[in-house]
Amino acid sequence: MGSRLKRKEKTVGDTDQNEAKSENQQNSGSQIQHKNGSKSNKQNNEDPRIWDPDDAKFMVKKFGKRSATAAKRKALVIGPEFNSNYAEVDNNNAKHNNEKFKSDSNSDRTRAERGWGGVMWDSNGEFIIKLQTHFWPKPHDYCFEFPVHAFGYNWTDSSENTGLALKQYIDRTIEEHKRGIYSPDGLQRECKYVILITHSMGGLVARSACMLHGVEKKVLGIIHGVQPATGAPAGYWRMKAGFERPRGGPSRTWWDWLRSPLKMARHHILGRIAAVILGTDGEEVTSLMGNMPGGLELLPNKFYTDNKSNREWLSYPAQYRQVKLPRGTPYKDIYLLKDEVYRAVNPEWLDPGKEESKIPKQKGPWQLYTGYLQQAEGFHDRVQTQFHPETYQFYVTGLDSPDKIVFTRKEHEHRPHHPHNQYERGFTNRGTYRTYVDKYEHPLSEDTKAATALVIMGMPDEMGDGTVPVSSGNALQLDTGPVQKSRTFEIVKDKSDDLFQMGHQNIFSCPKAHEIIFECIWHLVENRIDEEIGTRKETNQ
Repeated sequence: MGSRLKRKEKTVGDTDQNEAKSENQQNSGSQIQHKNGSKSNKQNNEDPRIWDPDDAKFMVKKFGKRSATAAKRKALVIGPEFNSNYAEVDNNNAKHNNEKFKSDSNSDRTRAERGWGGVMWDSNGEFIIKLQTHFWPKPHDYCFEFPVHAFGYNWTDSSENTGLALKQYIDRTIEEHKRGIYSPDGLQRECKYVILITHSMGGLVARSACMLHGVEKKVLGIIHGVQPATGAPAGYWRMKAGFERPRGGPSRTWWDWLRSPLKMARHHILGRIAAVILGTDGEEVTSLMGNMPGGLELLPNKFYTDNKSNREWLSYPAQYRQVKLPRGTPYKDIYLLKDEVYRAVNPEWLDPGKEESKIPKQKGPWQLYTGYLQQAEGFHDRVQTQFHPETYQFYVTGLDSPDKIVFTRKEHEHRPHHPHNQYERGFTNRGTYRTYVDKYEHPLSEDTKAATALVIMGMPDEMGDGTVPVSSGNALQLDTGPVQKSRTFEIVKDKSDDLFQMGHQNIFSCPKAHEIIFECIWHLVENRIDEEIGTRKETNQ
């Protein structure tokens, strides 16, 4: 959730999908605004923003207060039901852009026009500046220019649609450079290619643009960072338990507090605030993620395996047998379940605050959800594990991440009003998931006579970046075939302080990630120079 979003201002005949700008792709950090109601918004001075992670006051006001119920969150971010024309990236917020970055009046006057304002600046801004001002050695700086664009995208929408928007943006950007629109001297440039650097879901968007929408030949290469290439069980975990809270430091001992007290305090305080804003419980997460095709695309797909290469990534100890799923596809075996305790979605959480009986059946919350899920499955079927031929990827290992879902079970006997029965009224499940079940393995909202067992979902404890497990971050098979040079890089926690830079959202603050990206760009450019020299030699012979 790295793009800043706002309500889209509708124009006459506006039927297009979102067209956000940039080539450095970010996840839920783009600012988003609603697409509709522009006149009334301006007349009433209504803030059109939906999601602005660069504005802490806005995020706390809209998502961090007790009054920010699941129903209000859904109404703000999604509306009555998902519509791809509801929101767009907030690229041109002058106040935000002036505060976060300023154009260099001498040589770089078009930063806002190049989409820098649409991405989550607090996570990505330092890297964008570093990339823009990097000194490239000869002959690279002689043969090429490296203006940095940023592509914030509507992460609520399908990656199929946002991939098309990226394709259109690349086409437009190349043409505008040819006309000299971004040139400091106003002169035209011979622009043939772009290099894409992606973060998280942005990898799906870039692969969609290249493999499904035909822009591959205009892309010199792609560098994927922490991409959930085959999905991530963190999405399932959070739709049941909400976002996880920080549980410790790098070594998971008190030494972390003694070594880095300020960093640990900041890590825990900000981590808990982020969990409240992003979704403090399963209902808040489901009310959003269950109503957007883009969110459902991040669930483990049919190509997903856990860190030990197991296809069955969900384990549940039923009363008389061990349930391991998926046996076929996760869509049918897990995501479409309505009653079992190990279902991904509680149907009551899809449209909180609404009475099911008052909603037309053909447009009920579950029917809408299954439609969005079909879109996600269709996208997975089309993109599969395809990738651009000049692709690099890096992932993180060393942070607790859910690579599978494991439930435990404890037999239970209902004892009404017993002094030790502290959970008689059920569980709050904020950052954890516990529930009572009946003999049919159906969850119960509280401890009743029907309760036969207590079920607990395990906490994340496998390797990854806190969101994307290793198995998904390195899922693209890049290192096969005649080329022996590795195109997959691993970022490992080798110092205690690395934890504070290695998390999924802030990976572009990690110096190791910077080194990998610059090295990959160097190889892409070097290969292109070698190809051009070889072509000219053949022509002259």
